Amino acid sequence: MQDESRRAEAERLLGIAEDFLKNRDLNGSRDFAILAQEIEPLVEGSDQVLAIVDVISAAHKPHNGNIEWYTILQVDRLCQDIDLIKKNYRRLALFLHPDKNYFTLADFAFKLVSDAWEVLSDPVKKDKYDYDLVTHSQPQVEKEEPKTEHKDKSLIPWENSNIWTACPYCYYMYEYPRVYENCCLKCQNCEKSFHCVALPSLPPLVPGKEAYYCTWGFFPMGFVFGTPNFNTKEPLKMLNSIEFPSWTPPPQGQPQPLSPP
Repeated sequence: MQDESRRAEAERLLGIAEDFLKNRDLNGSRDFAILAQEIEPLVEGSDQVLAIVDVISAAHKPHNGNIEWYTILQVDRLCQDIDLIKKNYRRLALFLHPDKNYFTLADFAFKLVSDAWEVLSDPVKKDKYDYDLVTHSQPQVEKEEPKTEHKDKSLIPWENSNIWTACPYCYYMYEYPRVYENCCLKCQNCEKSFHCVALPSLPPLVPGKEAYYCTWGFFPMGFVFGTPNFNTKEPLKMLNSIEFPSWTPPPQGQPQPLSPP
């Protein structure tokens, strides 16, 4: 009788969880589904409700305008383990398939899981999606330095998680997570493919100027200036991309100043 009473209470709590789900209250639905599981771990339907809530909650938290397909399938962002992605997709699809799951929003959650699998299982779509995730991630502005100090940017150690690379065709520079080192990337400027080789460091600052001294093939190619409205009270901000213009240096090999891109 005690077992029957416990099961009845779990089913009652699960009914409340479903009511919250109908009202689009995902947090309330999750709380009561977990309570139902704690009272009776084998109560039927609690896993299905939690799967619906987790998938829809992940879809409501986009990253820079992109739906988090990785989070929907409950794997780390930029995950390269296709077997793990497939395993999680099959598990969620089993819980959410409308023929097996009759709870509210099950069909919507199932479509999200199917869309996530469609993107992450296709190498071409996955590469494009990963590229969009990386390129929309902006680097954090560095902490403001005291105006009495001037720190040489070329001496600042690089983040272990990021690298700088340059397109050998148009000389645009990019910052990427280190996971993309030695990968084949597409330049956003000239749209040509190039091999991502990590640069050992940024070019040194030009003495007395807020500009980097840039060379290519050991020939001076010019100065790349920082932001046009530079405020001496703030440190020079790193640019997301720096243009290396293609031109022939003067006979004396003297670098020429260029306008900001």
